[in-house]
Amino acid sequence: MDIDLQLFKNIMAEARHNNDLLDSFSPNQFKSKELLVKHIKNIMTPKEVVIFGGWYGSILIPSFKEAKKITLVDKDNVVVGISKQRLFNHYKNVEYITGDIFESFRDQYRTADLFINTSCEHMPPMKEWGPSPKYKNPWSKRISGAYFAYQSNNMDTIEGHINCVKDIEEFKSQLPDNAKVMVEDEIKDDRGTRFLLVGQYD
Repeated sequence: MDIDLQLFKNIMAEARHNNDLLDSFSPNQFKSKELLVKHIKNIMTPKEVVIFGGWYGSILIPSFKEAKKITLVDKDNVVVGISKQRLFNHYKNVEYITGDIFESFRDQYRTADLFINTSCEHMPPMKEWGPSPKYKNPWSKRISGAYFAYQSNNMDTIEGHINCVKDIEEFKSQLPDNAKVMVEDEIKDDRGTRFLLVGQYD
């Protein structure tokens, strides 16, 4: 087993005073992200990964550390700074962007072959990511051929959850028209159900 001792040391040092970081490594987080990673790797081997609403990137960044490039996008400059400067400062293939994924289409998206969003409940539906007529072309059309792995949940009593879904069908209805679903799955935890969709943009 390949153990990243430097990452382990970084996590231990930060976690002494950061309970939020510990939550990002909770059993529920591991369970849901482990399943997502498994489904992705059964389908493809990503070279360039974009993580939307990435939080600290705690589990996902190490899971794809062999990728040529990982781009983590999150609105919270504090967690982005901790991830960049204290957790994964020894990773040379990770780029960080502090911002809203709905603000603009970024250059990093043009070459990415995998988009991950495990925070869909925290933001508008992905079909609203660059839709017409506000933009000339829906952004999902501009990443045609790329794969996606998205998660949402039905935990609408949790603070910050503004867009929960009641089931997998409602979650599918929030995808862009050109999103072809290849895998559907559900993960139960002690607060509700997480829904997982993996597929490819036509």
